[in-house]
Amino acid sequence: MLRRVMLLLCFLSLSLAASALAGGFDCAKPPYGTPIADINDNGYFVKFQEKDGVAYYNYTGPCKLGIHERLAPVIVYGAVDGKLYSRIMKTENDNLEVIKSVTTKLAGTPQTTTEGDWLVMRWNFPEKNVKMKLKYNNVTHATKSATYYEPLRPQADDAAPEEYLGK
Repeated sequence: MLRRVMLLLCFLSLSLAASALAGGFDCAKPPYGTPIADINDNGYFVKFQEKDGVAYYNYTGPCKLGIHERLAPVIVYGAVDGKLYSRIMKTENDNLEVIKSVTTKLAGTPQTTTEGDWLVMRWNFPEKNVKMKLKYNNVTHATKSATYYEPLRPQADDAAPEEYLGK
């Protein structure tokens, strides 16, 4: 009897683990280029806008990023041709030293420029076809960032995600 219970518990554990992995979405490592339909088993991606060939989604499912431990970010995902293209994030009152420490640790040393009140940091990950841009406002301490999958990037100069970053 105990053996049957143990086998049943093992089977249930494996089934739950397999179902959690199938079609799941990891917001810390978005699978850029993947069809939204393949990662939206639970209907967590809620489309709210479409503009210039990019569909914008709120993700309403379970998601935890390091930034959630210190701020309340606004996160939006973009899709082009039904495939995950970008993650756009905004925060208020962030700490520049924390940003520099975390981003350098996770993404390496950025290319840095200044645009008015904004410190602009850029990273390029050619092996993943991904680019990232983060803007930090030296006056308001707000941030705007976008990570996007270059093969799906719309060709128009005014196409997202830069629209969300405020050129």
